[in-house]
Amino acid sequence: MNQKNKLISSEQKWIPDGFHFLGPEESKNRRILLQSFSELFEKEGYSEISLPSFDYSNSFRSHLDHGFESLLVTKDWDGNELSPGVDLTLQVVKGMAARSHWEENQNVFYFARKIRDHKKRNASRREILQIGVESLGKSDANHILSQIQILNRLWNTSVPKVSFTIVFGHSSFFRSVLGILGWNEEQTKVLRQLLYTKNLPELVSLAARENTSESHMQMIQLLLRPIPVIEMPRFQDSLQKILEPKEWDVLKGDLESITSFFAEWSKVLGEIPCIWDPSLVRDLSYYTGFMFQGYVEGDPEPVFAGGVYNELYESFTGIKKDACGFALHLDSIEEIVNKVK
Repeated sequence: MNQKNKLISSEQKWIPDGFHFLGPEESKNRRILLQSFSELFEKEGYSEISLPSFDYSNSFRSHLDHGFESLLVTKDWDGNELSPGVDLTLQVVKGMAARSHWEENQNVFYFARKIRDHKKRNASRREILQIGVESLGKSDANHILSQIQILNRLWNTSVPKVSFTIVFGHSSFFRSVLGILGWNEEQTKVLRQLLYTKNLPELVSLAARENTSESHMQMIQLLLRPIPVIEMPRFQDSLQKILEPKEWDVLKGDLESITSFFAEWSKVLGEIPCIWDPSLVRDLSYYTGFMFQGYVEGDPEPVFAGGVYNELYESFTGIKKDACGFALHLDSIEEIVNKVK
């Protein structure tokens, strides 16, 4: 065994899968990259914040869909359950909400570690350095577009030779679809998973067991197909022909908002590949409008994600405040950088 293999073997013995030690050179490269990101965010008017490593478990459990991600739990001296940060957006909004009386910049960014389950990789659990940007007080279409412009500049700074595709969904639209189907909570949970995995045979079987109408079955099949934004009018027309007038009225408002957003997208960010996936679901319950995930070729895991969460701040303070943001994992960026070198 050569010296390099001995070192790798030694590292594998004392570091758990999914957790990594960065040496001097790797740490230096990471610091340079983070510094360039900081300068970009500050230039765009965002201020840095620092997040705690742990929070009370009930903060996460109240906003994570049950069964999607487990928590590492310990207890404080008073017997309260604590967990490492599994959702940092929630921690950002909760922390800023606690300072609602402070006159501080409401556009913030952070670099923080999180623990997450990686069911699709060899390591079932990983520590990840997450980079996030959050805006409290704004979530209109123009602000979402401005954040994605920042994200695009950040991406071009770090991996200019690799392109990404953004996939959009809409939480309110998806909830309206569930309302039209009228399925119970357990049925809806199964539906969400089957839509996410695009499992048409199981979906057809589930719909048959629930005596789903032919028109609703056609609607489910429409939801399974990711749609280039230029085909949105055709998607709308197809839905309108399938549904009853009352059901169409339920979806009409969201679809008009979605179509209007993509019209602006084409003007501002039309060079970025963009897809509408009406079945896009997230394992977080706080999204209220647009959601998006970014993908690079050859990787089934999203490299970044974001969206609108207009009710999260209010859940902590009782004060209404719209919000939106995005986050990406630096580990994924570094992996891509190493591949293209």
